[in-house]
Amino acid sequence: MSMRLTDSHDEFSGPAVLVSGIEEVHKLMPGWFDSLVKELAAFGLGTAEITLEALLEADSTKLISSAPTLIVISEHTSDRQIGQLMDMLSESHSAALVLVDETQTKVRSFMQAEGILCEPMTTTPHDASLMLRTLAQRQPALHRLNTDLRLSEMTIHGVQSEVAKLHEELQSAASIQREYLPVGIPEIDGVDLGIIYRPASYVSGDIYDICQLDDNRSAFFIADAVGHGVPAALMTMVITQGLRKLDGSGTNSQVVEPAEALRRLNNTMASHTGKNARFATAMYAIYDKSTNEVTIAGAGHPPALVVRDTTGETEMIDSQGPLLGIFQDVEFEQTTVKLDPGDVLVFYSDGFEVAFPNTADDEHERKRPTLTYLTELSSAGTDSKNLDQSIRFLEDNLDLQMGSLHQPDDITALFIAPKSKRSAAINELVNDLSEQS
Repeated sequence: MSMRLTDSHDEFSGPAVLVSGIEEVHKLMPGWFDSLVKELAAFGLGTAEITLEALLEADSTKLISSAPTLIVISEHTSDRQIGQLMDMLSESHSAALVLVDETQTKVRSFMQAEGILCEPMTTTPHDASLMLRTLAQRQPALHRLNTDLRLSEMTIHGVQSEVAKLHEELQSAASIQREYLPVGIPEIDGVDLGIIYRPASYVSGDIYDICQLDDNRSAFFIADAVGHGVPAALMTMVITQGLRKLDGSGTNSQVVEPAEALRRLNNTMASHTGKNARFATAMYAIYDKSTNEVTIAGAGHPPALVVRDTTGETEMIDSQGPLLGIFQDVEFEQTTVKLDPGDVLVFYSDGFEVAFPNTADDEHERKRPTLTYLTELSSAGTDSKNLDQSIRFLEDNLDLQMGSLHQPDDITALFIAPKSKRSAAINELVNDLSEQS
């Protein structure tokens, strides 16, 4: 693209020469400009004149042409105009040769500092033409680079906008998912509760629920949708809505046994499975405070732990059952366990299996499951009277693990201690965890 802002002096298209200042060249060096025109013509370059005011008002994005610009700054050019000129040349990346009086050493220094070719007016027409020819030869490549740069800037701006939009949508999704979780810790008469809930990202593939079913029975549910991110989080919505704890309503409602509740949930999920199967693990338990018994049914979930108060030993309660959402009309087993005062029942997601890596292993091996989590969970359940302190200690241990800032999987655990004194600090703990997540 040639810059032809006024009538051309000849048939060539060439550099735009500022008229303001050329008069000074004519006065100081008569014939200099005519010699330059001849030198440029020998290189196939012509000239076109433009005033400094018109150049400064031109669209800077259109100043990249097939020929460079020759600008003569006289002593009559104001500092403001010089500053505008420097800004324009820097923004447009246009090739220019600026000639200044030898006394304007500061202007020349400033120009050169900005990468602008600036020479004294004593430069010979031959040398000036060689500089302009060299600039002209590099102009097509510069034009392509400038075009690529603008396209890249537009692309980056578009990506940034999409990332900001995605960030906002994920925050909204996380907020919606939290609405499906219990607010704080529900008041369950005769039961002390503790919760650890740490999503690996904005949203979680883990979800839990705690509720009172009747005067004696309470329900505890934890599920882990296979996968991460938004798809797994959407699955948790389906799971929570598909779990039916009661048949009927009001005084005529009947408690649904854990095995039957999981069977119905599985049928609901399996009936809506598309080409891309989505499945989940889960553990559902009903605790009866009148008998201190808990009935547990599992669906491919890690076994529950019972930390005995009298012996300090940990029992694994593995209620076998298939994964949710794969096959319809499958049966689930349930197990009933007696909990003595001071015992602690622990449900957890499989994120704990990689939460405590072996620090001696390399980066690849640290991603493998370990059995350290069993000790950590059991330790948190050894003191039912100070359950909140034990859980906070477990939280501190999680924070100390390598990669805790970018944990590989969602982490969830429910601690249930029948007939132990409830500590108000547990609610503060859950509120802190909710704010952090």
